[in-house]
Parts: sequence; structure tokens; C-alpha cells
Amino acid sequence: MKYPIAAVLALAAFPLVVLPAAAAMMAPISPHQALANRGQCVNIEGTASVRSDPQRPGLDVDLDGKNSSAFGYIEPQNQAQFPDVSSLEGQRVSLTGVVQFYLGRAEIRLTAARQLTPATGGDSAGLTHVGPEFARGNISSVCG
Repeated sequence: MKYPIAAVLALAAFPLVVLPAAAAMMAPISPHQALANRGQCVNIEGTASVRSDPQRPGLDVDLDGKNSSAFGYIEPQNQAQFPDVSSLEGQRVSLTGVVQFYLGRAEIRLTAARQLTPATGGDSAGLTHVGPEFARGNISSVCG
């Protein structure tokens, strides 16, 4: 059976269209769960503690305390993207991005305001991460 070329191309492009939308609606994970998701695009929720990073220039947004398993890092050149970051102190927030490791902790580099938002308390069921093969290209608008 022959398939029209347009139908084949539409099916091949389907994951590229659906995954960015799915990543925006990822179920949140805990800071501890972030340790198992290196290289993955995730949404981590926790209570924010904002402080200067003790090892390098920039700010840390620790989730659930300064000794937590996960945090967001804002480099000095990106701080203008987060003018109200100190107002998030003590609030439940959501960090979205690709998990890296820094000094044994899961780190998300925060470069855009859409990566650090008040937590929505979203559904805990569903997609929790997007694989490294999708953490680039179209998905980077979600993962920063």
C-alpha cells in the first residue's frame, strides 16, 4: 500500500510537535527525585530559599533548604531576568530545566523567567521528564 508523502511526513513530525507541549505540562518531581534525572528536562517543586552562591558569583534558589538535593542557579548575567527572585523566599516554586550536577546536587541553570514560577500544585500523575534527546531544539524553549 502506498502512503502519500504528506501523511508520512506528518507522522514523522508528530513527536516534535507534541513533546514541547507535553514538557510544559510535566508532573512535578521532588528535589530528591531530581538526582535520578541527570540530563533530563524536569519540573521540580519545593520551597524556595534564595541566597548568594557560596562558591561562585550568582544566586542559588535552593528547594527545601540549603542542603537540599536540588537547586536553581542564576548566573550574574541572567539576574535581570529574575527581578523579583527575592520575593519567592519561603514560597512553593517550580523549577523547569535540564538537570546537571554541581558539588553532588542536582542543579538547573536558570536563564529565563519561565523556568522559575510559583508552584501550581499540579497533577502528580503523568510525564515526569523528557529524555536528553529532546532537551535540545524545540524543547529548549521549555527547558531553558
